[in-house]
Amino acid sequence: MLINPIFYNVSQNSDEWQSLRCGKLTASMFSDLFMDKKTKGYQDIITKVAFEKVTGKQQKNFSGKWLDYGHETEPEAAENYEIETFNSLENGGIWVINEYVAASPDAKIVGQNAGTEFKCPAISTYREYLDSKEKKGIVELPKSYLYQVHGQMLCTGWDYVDYMPYYDHSLKQLLTRVYRDESILKEIVYKIEDAIIDIDNLIIKIKR
Repeated sequence: MLINPIFYNVSQNSDEWQSLRCGKLTASMFSDLFMDKKTKGYQDIITKVAFEKVTGKQQKNFSGKWLDYGHETEPEAAENYEIETFNSLENGGIWVINEYVAASPDAKIVGQNAGTEFKCPAISTYREYLDSKEKKGIVELPKSYLYQVHGQMLCTGWDYVDYMPYYDHSLKQLLTRVYRDESILKEIVYKIEDAIIDIDNLIIKIKR
């Protein structure tokens, strides 16, 4: 798969940002490509992308309370990251590598070939992160997020992504630097290429 990213400096959740994501596999979906092809999760992704490509209409995302909370809290999480790390951030925009694949990381780290991914979880999940760090010395990323941040590195060419769950600045802070792993990137590319075949086959089936 040829990877030649084009960067669009657009605001997250803007109309242009949504339009650029329409009909594409994005990094947050990559973990679903590792499911068995017969599962609803895998089929939903293939269906979403195929239908969006044919119609040009993006499937509506019916936000839940935690998704809304995450969007509202993300600017606070980014500010907290800058205070904790002394790094400055700039817009992550959206990176499009072809007509099927894109990634929209939360932010790019100024002066470094790297970016960030923030999650704003429920307090029970945040405690699990704290317990993990206490027991193992590191914050273990769920597999879905590991594929997501590697998907971002695939699309951007970055060397690493700083993954940071956030709830409040009064708590112990959690930061994991995830360096690009070429073996994981190869796995993702294989799954993407396989999914594109399924998308194209479904387009043939549904298009007038």
